[in-house]
Amino acid sequence: MSNVPISKQPPNAITQSRQYDLFAQFFGDRDELSNSIELWDAIPKYSVTARRQNKLRNTENRLPVKEHVYEYRDKNCRLEIQPAAIKIGDNFVDFYPSNDEELIEEIIKKIFADQHYGLHDVTRTESWVKFSLQMIRRELKKRGKTRSLDEINRSIDILSKSHITLFVEGQKDPIYSASILADVTRTNRAKYLDDSSALSYARLPAMISDSVNKITYRQLNYGILMSLSNQLSRYIHRRLSHNYINASVMDPYTILYSTLKRDSGLLNYPRIPDNLIALESALDELKEHNVLNRWSKDIRKDGRKIDDVLYTFYAGMDFTKDIKAANSRLRKAKATLPQSTSSLAAKGSRLASF
Repeated sequence: MSNVPISKQPPNAITQSRQYDLFAQFFGDRDELSNSIELWDAIPKYSVTARRQNKLRNTENRLPVKEHVYEYRDKNCRLEIQPAAIKIGDNFVDFYPSNDEELIEEIIKKIFADQHYGLHDVTRTESWVKFSLQMIRRELKKRGKTRSLDEINRSIDILSKSHITLFVEGQKDPIYSASILADVTRTNRAKYLDDSSALSYARLPAMISDSVNKITYRQLNYGILMSLSNQLSRYIHRRLSHNYINASVMDPYTILYSTLKRDSGLLNYPRIPDNLIALESALDELKEHNVLNRWSKDIRKDGRKIDDVLYTFYAGMDFTKDIKAANSRLRKAKATLPQSTSSLAAKGSRLASF
């Protein structure tokens, strides 16, 4: 990692960089747009549902370290998730980050893109965000996903206390190891109940800061993402936003069921037919939101048994417009800072291998 020591407290002031200015500018209605960081968002860190966690906990409410193998751009990766121990009453209960934490992280990334609340130090590759529980609650309610202040506070705890470690095949040491939100400073429960608008601070993952410096993020239709009720729908929407950059009705996108199962970590039924039902429900939701115009499938069998399924996606008109806007924004940003590099890459971080 960088030889520059990481700050444990948010800086008093930072002269904002051109890199961060570009990250905070959008082509379109900024209220409905955000950024997706492919390397970070591809990590299946929210794949264990609350229901599965209830089944996995032992009699002392503990969870094991979760391991998941997936592929990122032809690289075999292994993820380890150390659960967060959260005190409930007089006891501690382990939690993996899940659906609620995914939504709240998405909101925090959106808040970070607002220059009133984000701080980015290009030389240290370090990013901080200011937020309040009330800001998060209002945004969740606006997007039809209401949560209580206590539920939001617990999710912040899970994001800051769970720990993810990422390995790439062929490398002995992890390329990344950290909590999802680091160095969170916020008010205690008594104070936030008295003033839920009190600001908290958190340091964002280094992968996000690195992406801001290198301009490797892409514009994302945040409004559509947050309107999707299905977690797998959101995963596919993010994936298509990065990979389907020639989106149109005339240029379809193909992907195997086995690829989506492996990389999302969200298809966990023991029988393939049940997983296909879940997947196709997500595809139908994407069609309802005009991300997809239509989809088709080619079932591949080994005898009478389903071996795999090849899905073909055809982009909806709205998604095609989103991709064209994202492509234009990225071209302009890279033309503005053609020599932009990150301090992580310059100092030999293992992340540079991506």
